[in-house]
Amino acid sequence: MMLIVRMFPRMDINKVWDYVEKDLVKSEATKYVTPLYATQTEGMMSVGVIFDVKDPDNIAHFLVDHLANYDEVHHTKTVSLMKPTFFPIPKKRPHNAQRYVIRIYTHARNYRQIYDYLVNYKYPFNLFPVYVTYSLGDEDIILNIGSDSFETVNTFVREKLRSLEGADTVTIHPVIKAKRFASLEELIKLQTQHLTEKGKKVPASDQDKDFDWVEDFEFYAMLTGAFRRDL
Repeated sequence: MMLIVRMFPRMDINKVWDYVEKDLVKSEATKYVTPLYATQTEGMMSVGVIFDVKDPDNIAHFLVDHLANYDEVHHTKTVSLMKPTFFPIPKKRPHNAQRYVIRIYTHARNYRQIYDYLVNYKYPFNLFPVYVTYSLGDEDIILNIGSDSFETVNTFVREKLRSLEGADTVTIHPVIKAKRFASLEELIKLQTQHLTEKGKKVPASDQDKDFDWVEDFEFYAMLTGAFRRDL
């Protein structure tokens, strides 16, 4: 299953990012725990690391033992990503696309309705989903999305999401840093396991895997995440 560990700094979030970028994988990658990628988003004072684990208890070593030796992390929040659904990235998309995280807060009675709406919505050319998942931690549902501008995302949120029954709070967070840890093959395998039913029918010739899986992260700096410019 996938987990997000959000690490909050004592004073300097850049020190937390440096620690994650340089030391995390060497200490935590095992056959039971795979660090997938890390992101830092605007408006959230934390660094989020996404793990794939065989069992939720597998993350205990990192939380209880490893982080105890690093004073700059003041506290953490661990969030389970339930029922993650990925979408194939279309080849025909804006070339200046950036990644955004949309966090939705709602009551349990609205979970399924909002989740299904996001999975089945007919997104326009300049706004394409990467994945949607229940999180039920700091927020209730996460939508990771690519778009040509903040204005496009803001219009979508204002007109299509905040108007939904039960969508109590919806926030937008541009991703400003990202770092991939898992291999290209591992990430593609994970995404394929969780593709939408419609996504499984999309021909490979119509998908742009470079958006999420390129090796040259500097060249695609505006798109980083798992995928990129995100999770």
